[in-house]
Amino acid sequence: MMWNLPVEIEIDGEIYPIRNKCDYRVVLDTIICLTDNNLTEQEKAKGSLFIFYGENYSEIKDTNKAIKEMFKIIAYGEEDDSEKENKPRLMDWEHDFKIIAPQISKNLGYSVRDDDKYTHWYDFIGAYLELGECTFATVVSIRNKKAKGKKLENYEREFYKENKKMIDLPQKLTDLEQEWLDSDW
Repeated sequence: MMWNLPVEIEIDGEIYPIRNKCDYRVVLDTIICLTDNNLTEQEKAKGSLFIFYGENYSEIKDTNKAIKEMFKIIAYGEEDDSEKENKPRLMDWEHDFKIIAPQISKNLGYSVRDDDKYTHWYDFIGAYLELGECTFATVVSIRNKKAKGKKLENYEREFYKENKKMIDLPQKLTDLEQEWLDSDW
């Protein structure tokens, strides 16, 4: 079992396939749905189930178990413990994808942006975990130091000054909050 990549979930004896055999794009779209501040918690749950399981999500009787299993897949097969620790946000899949994708592609030996190329989430996240020294690692290191109030090295200050848009994560505002900020009040 540990050698196989999960492409389906068993819930109460029923098998539910993961959309597109758990291609990384499905998981990233699920994560984006789960972090969308414009959605209610119920909309996030329903939307993420639809993205992750496809149209068959409505057949799932125990949605709580379906969500738990979905989070387990997202967490690379581990029980999700993200709520237990309050760590600063150091990356954002949408914002950082352009600097992550090339390194993941390098690690995998092919472009993950190729629409015809299937890449299971576990292969994708495994390549992500092996990024090593790269622009993304520098960006995350600077974000981490800034979040902890640590002093940046001279080269880091210079890099930050030249790449603020890349390093500073955008604040995720709801449409209503953005509308208020854009108004003439």
